Amino acid sequence: MSHFHMHGEANEKTLETQGNVIHWARPYDILTGWILRPSEESIRVIAQVKAGNKVLDVGCGSGRLTMAAQTWVGPEGEATGIDPSVEMIQVARQNAARRKLSTKFELGVVEDLPFPEASFDLVLNRLMLHHLPEELKQRGLAEMRRVLKPGGVCLVVDFEPPKSGLLKLVVANHMTPMADVDVRKYVPLLEEAGFIDVETGPTSSKMLSFVRGRAPGE
Repeated sequence: MSHFHMHGEANEKTLETQGNVIHWARPYDILTGWILRPSEESIRVIAQVKAGNKVLDVGCGSGRLTMAAQTWVGPEGEATGIDPSVEMIQVARQNAARRKLSTKFELGVVEDLPFPEASFDLVLNRLMLHHLPEELKQRGLAEMRRVLKPGGVCLVVDFEPPKSGLLKLVVANHMTPMADVDVRKYVPLLEEAGFIDVETGPTSSKMLSFVRGRAPGE
């Protein structure tokens, strides 16, 4: 069960989770905006997004990918982002309002997604899963499968070990947490969570790759 403690505005409560929570939302938004944007068009293709889809972005941070998903699904679709950080949700809402998007942002944790079964056509997460301890990764993926409609797609985007010598040196010396992340290791986790047709491959970003699985059904 999730627990709450007061944080920020009186009507906002940060959710406690076993995963890491980032609170420095505005610097994060500025830093990741230009780094992550190049991966978005390939994510749209890899995730097989269709107009009218209902999309959930788990660990949405400042909402960049969620807002992109809203533009992909169009006015008949719906994109929702969740994050345990009050600061992230507040910045995400501000970003969506600035762009006049109907994107929804809610506080939520991956281990207890606040949605009924079979609510979404697509579940996304980008640079989220490596913030979770191993046991929570499995629990979170099971929750993602629970909220997917039969035949729905789960797309995990995360780091993979750099291939070039220069990038390896940069990561080893200045981006140490990245050095231990390999998105390809998530393949058996998705299979254990009950996903089928699990596969992995690159995105248009040199730093990011994906693992994609499908919920059993249609």
